[in-house]
Amino acid sequence: MALDKLIKKFINGDASAFDDIYCRTRKCVYYVAFSILRDGALAEDVMQTTYLRVLKNARSYTPGTNALAWIARIAKNEALNVKKLRTRETYVDEQQDAHLFGASNPDGYGELTDLAARVLDEDEFSILMLVTVCGYKRREIGQMLGMPTPTVTWKYNNALSKMRNALKGN
Repeated sequence: MALDKLIKKFINGDASAFDDIYCRTRKCVYYVAFSILRDGALAEDVMQTTYLRVLKNARSYTPGTNALAWIARIAKNEALNVKKLRTRETYVDEQQDAHLFGASNPDGYGELTDLAARVLDEDEFSILMLVTVCGYKRREIGQMLGMPTPTVTWKYNNALSKMRNALKGN
């Protein structure tokens, strides 16, 4: 069932439709937030606020438009809000000072994801994760991120090239 239909079911009172909406969009929402914030815990927080906004504003969704892009845009806006607020805070980087937190490996995202987060810019990381982890087509990613498909393809190829070079250096 398409996301549009699931949102319509949810609006009409079928609360179980939200479970399906969540299952179909959670990876996209996480990686959109993670690509902006570069912090898994913050990305999970953004996921929560994103889905709360989806619950609250489901009636404002325009049927027939791209539901995934609508949800991804909410996630992007939430992540940008968090990032803006965090610019005023001082914090300790858990990855650089892991010993202070009693952790030898605070990163649970895997070595490749960590490498990607370090060497790719925000758009490249989002696109790489959405293609490789979530399995979205470049056309769909273009709609989600508001980019032309050729731009998505170009950034994806750049991301792959940067990853190859980084892996050769390791």
